[in-house]
Amino acid sequence: MRSPWNEQAVLIDAEYASLFAPALPPETRLRCRHEGDPASAVAALLAMVRQRRPRWRNRLHVWLGYPWAQGQLLPWQPGMPGGDSHWRGYAQALLRERGMVGEWRVRLGAARHGRARLAVAADANLLDRLQRAVSESGWAMAGCRDLLSASLERYRRPLRQLGKCLVLAEAGAMTCVWQSPEGWDDMITLQLAPGQPPTSGVAAAEALCGRPIAAGYGWASTLSPQQSPAPPQARWLGFPHPMLGGQSCSG
Repeated sequence: MRSPWNEQAVLIDAEYASLFAPALPPETRLRCRHEGDPASAVAALLAMVRQRRPRWRNRLHVWLGYPWAQGQLLPWQPGMPGGDSHWRGYAQALLRERGMVGEWRVRLGAARHGRARLAVAADANLLDRLQRAVSESGWAMAGCRDLLSASLERYRRPLRQLGKCLVLAEAGAMTCVWQSPEGWDDMITLQLAPGQPPTSGVAAAEALCGRPIAAGYGWASTLSPQQSPAPPQARWLGFPHPMLGGQSCSG
């Protein structure tokens, strides 16, 4: 039976907005350089896609990568008052220490007493502009997710069997997240130079965080194995979400 939905997914990274139907391989995606204005780029891409009637059938799923969405580890603070509002303020303070000025909307991970907490911050101005641009283009925004939390959620089971480290490789950046049975241990995001492969950042991340070279870790990426092969010591898990294309590890 034909789906009633006309669904598209858009991935916004450091340089490009890429639009593609979830059922098609990543190589078929339409993309354009956004020049720092992803909302306008998304509107231009949507203008190239045929819509279905009625209007409510047209849905867009948005995926945010670096630098529009970034993770932040929140070390446990025993004196922190209860309530997520205080944790969001804590996250905002740590983001400012990293030089991330402006307004950021913070999504908090699950809280465990005495353990570090993971937060993801998204550029609030971009979110507002995207919502307007998508609506004015005749589409509905079905959801907006960041790549990091999507990867951690999708590959929770295989990560238990590996060295408790996930590498998220994307165009322009790579992120390493370490965890233990007690919870989150550490994380780091490194910006990559133009043309620099994500594999080159793993050793630097391990050195900066004082981590021994991992015997094995999980590798999730917005780039296919053909575009950016994972190193020998990594296990290719797949894309952060099935909508982003390709085959992925099932568990």
